[in-house]
Amino acid sequence: MSDVQKRSHLEVCVVAGDDAAPEVVLPAVSLLRDLAPAIHFTQAVSGREAQEVYGDPFPAETRAAIDAADCTLFGASGGPSRPVLWYLRWGKQTYVNIRPVRWLPGYQSPMRYPERIDYVIVRDNLEGMYPPREGALAEIGTLASSASWWQAPPVAETGAYAVRVSTDTQARRVAAYACDLALQRLADGYPGRVTLGAKYSILPRTDGRFREIVRETVREHPELSYQEFLIDDLGRRMIAAPETLDVVVLGNEHGDILADVASGSIGGLGLSPSACYGSDYAYFEPVHGSAPDIAGKGIINPTAMLLSGAMLLTRYGYREQAQRLEHALARVYSDGHILPVDQGGNASTSDFITAVQSYL
Repeated sequence: MSDVQKRSHLEVCVVAGDDAAPEVVLPAVSLLRDLAPAIHFTQAVSGREAQEVYGDPFPAETRAAIDAADCTLFGASGGPSRPVLWYLRWGKQTYVNIRPVRWLPGYQSPMRYPERIDYVIVRDNLEGMYPPREGALAEIGTLASSASWWQAPPVAETGAYAVRVSTDTQARRVAAYACDLALQRLADGYPGRVTLGAKYSILPRTDGRFREIVRETVREHPELSYQEFLIDDLGRRMIAAPETLDVVVLGNEHGDILADVASGSIGGLGLSPSACYGSDYAYFEPVHGSAPDIAGKGIINPTAMLLSGAMLLTRYGYREQAQRLEHALARVYSDGHILPVDQGGNASTSDFITAVQSYL
């Protein structure tokens, strides 16, 4: 999982997204420009704005801007910008989703001992049940005739099915990334422990095979430790014993759900950044939605967006600038005087970003 070598010139496409998302994306870009002047940001439109200008929520011009860049900084999709997000994910084959889960003093966590929370979720970003592959039950009559009595789908009923896909190639890429990350964290003083969560007891052909591949990959690194849990038990452990976790490997839909549970444990989605990496492309986005209920009010929490920006800086070799940004943000929270609304304060988005800038 080595970071990309620092570039004297880096091209970043900025897609602000829908609803309240631009209210955090645009000031974050301004802050990143000040931190790393060598990075060039190009803004592209999507969603309703693109529909008005080009007659398409994902016009060819935006796709070209994404393709011309080294990576994309994305806001959030409330629906209209979803085609852009799907292109960044499946079109650019960004196969792994990274979700850091770390509590900082000042975060309004519901947990009694939130200081125990400091781990990273590594999630399959391409397979499982996403993207949707669905159809009518009547279409799978062949499966019904060949299945055991307890497995046979009720094809005579009106209903639908969904297909779950798992390939060895993708499982190996995700497992390899998780091990590389665990090795890096081990060097930084973390346990170097890989934890798998899956439903291998019920889904032996998909989750069971995923487990086998993760096990095999971890065995190639004797300095790492390994543990595995059924996905429901892992969900319990994320709340009861988060200090036992370091690098957590999850399938697509399981990761989708449990990563948000993890965000809730530190204080909410507004605090959680993410990055999605492929072989030759990456995109970065906060995990919160587009927040249409507060669009235009200037109160959306920019923390997740700023931390996503820090992940971008780290990925492309601007580690010192990333650390400065992370430390500045941590100081604002530890001071406790200027906090976003969702963290018990009354600061506007711009007030909070100004406070972060004051520590840079």
